[in-house]
Amino acid sequence: MRSHRSLFVALASLGLVAGIVLSSAPARAADESIRGYVTDGTTGAPLKDVCVTLGPPIRCFTQTDANGFYLIDLGALAVEPGTTWDMYFLKSTTHQTAYSDKFQVTGPVSFNQVLMPTGQRELCPTPRADVPTQSVYLPNVTKTLGGATGWQTPFIVQNTGTLGASLEVTYNRFLTGKCAVRRTVTNLQPGTSYADVPNNDTDLPGDTQFSVVVRSFGATVVSVVNEHAGTGARAEALSYVGVNAGSASSFLPNIVRRFFGYVTPFIIQNLGTLDTTASAKFVSFDGTAPTVTVTRTIPAGGSKFVDPNSEAGLIDGKQYTVTVTAPDPISVVVNTHNDAPSVAAPVAYSTNGITVGASTVYGPYGAKNGGTEKRVSTIVVQNLSLNTITPSLTFDPLGGAGTTQIISSPAPVDPGHAWAFDPRFTVGTTTPCTTQSSTCLGDGEYGFVARSNDPNSQIAVAVNVISATNAMGYTAIPTPTSKVYLPNVTRTLGGVDGWTTPILLQTVGTGATGATLRWYRFSDGALVHTQTVEIQPGKGLRIDPRTVSQLQDNTQYSVVVDGTGGTVAAIVMELASGGDNAMIYEGFPPPPSP
Repeated sequence: MRSHRSLFVALASLGLVAGIVLSSAPARAADESIRGYVTDGTTGAPLKDVCVTLGPPIRCFTQTDANGFYLIDLGALAVEPGTTWDMYFLKSTTHQTAYSDKFQVTGPVSFNQVLMPTGQRELCPTPRADVPTQSVYLPNVTKTLGGATGWQTPFIVQNTGTLGASLEVTYNRFLTGKCAVRRTVTNLQPGTSYADVPNNDTDLPGDTQFSVVVRSFGATVVSVVNEHAGTGARAEALSYVGVNAGSASSFLPNIVRRFFGYVTPFIIQNLGTLDTTASAKFVSFDGTAPTVTVTRTIPAGGSKFVDPNSEAGLIDGKQYTVTVTAPDPISVVVNTHNDAPSVAAPVAYSTNGITVGASTVYGPYGAKNGGTEKRVSTIVVQNLSLNTITPSLTFDPLGGAGTTQIISSPAPVDPGHAWAFDPRFTVGTTTPCTTQSSTCLGDGEYGFVARSNDPNSQIAVAVNVISATNAMGYTAIPTPTSKVYLPNVTRTLGGVDGWTTPILLQTVGTGATGATLRWYRFSDGALVHTQTVEIQPGKGLRIDPRTVSQLQDNTQYSVVVDGTGGTVAAIVMELASGGDNAMIYEGFPPPPSP
């Protein structure tokens, strides 16, 4: 491969998982180009007459027009696909110079850049040299990715410590792993949350994808990311949680390729300090497809994606379990899509890769024709052990009233394989069922417990919650705790049809009898209400903010949950009117002490 100084960014994305859109034919030199927009970092306005260089800032290769647009036609230079370039952006009389970092160009590449005015802060000041109390890693953060109504990902950071915290937030360009923007947030008080909305940030380039690292100084923190795209009937919403530490392995129980319209691209972030190579091993549910392993080389702090629809050897219409491994710590996020332009009601949801399994795993929500939306939750149980197991699911109706049901896998599950339970059908068949039995779940909404039924064998569980118009997903909880943090809970945020986020709370074992919830208002960090709820041991409960009279409409809260007499598991269901405005995130246990 020839090497020149370079800049980089993938032009297109598959849904949220950013897959590079290329022709099936080999790239020709005539296809090679770099293009983008340059904007002011304080106003967001386009910048005219910015000098854009290829390589060192010796002479301008081109300049931006009145719309801030530039185009570098590499095809005219007869360059080879895959050549490495870099660029400088100069408007020296009024703005600071920016450097692109190196990137490879194969086909058309989009690279948007922001310039800060002279005398303003730098885009990427030198990071703090002292050791943070804790870091949080967000593999996938975007601003207007795909256009004005494309993917945007607000994220929320909650202080889970006992002292105030300062945050250093670094946005790394998705495929280079290099800093695009670094900011500081001060005085985040215990229990309270800070929210960033990339679409509102004029110092971030638009139509761009990032991995984000949040370093907290003074207290431990957690974070949740909400991913949005589209409007009206084509609105989509997904949610995943940031991680405080990576793992050498991540388990993905349900990855598909063109499966009844669904595809599940996933993103791998390198949490280490050096470049790493991650391997993803695909094992089909039914064992009839070849096992396939794909690799990605990922810069420190950066992210790379895997799109099953584009990987050679994977088969359309198949479900796979995937195990991602690397010599350095990684974090993985899965984005599940059924949102092709031909789909009338597009849906999508996101889940984190699972790094820790258990022989018993807890799901605060499951359903069969549940609620007004008639939601159904398919549950995938992945065998993480070296033993063959026969897992089971125990369902208890929300609120505690009703009959407990136990559904068992119809066949043993081999190591690395999975059992997919779909409550619409008699277990082990494709025959629809309606009458409650040992092989048919009755209609209703439940909390559930998944068991490997072998104390020496661990499982991981992914839950897919779907209806006719929306879809959500989460990973069941292997380690319940006595305290849980919920960074983002809202009551009619944005109006009557805006975001309301019921909490699904599940007690674990025979000791826990309820919980205390402390509600902190986003706007000023004030503790506005302390709520006590009773829950039967081992059962679940829904807490809807609209039913808590002490809370206000159109208001955003962070919540801290303390179990009464034992441990609890919790998820937050984020809901709004219109399209696929539905998503779930898992509650956070207390981060490990620094």
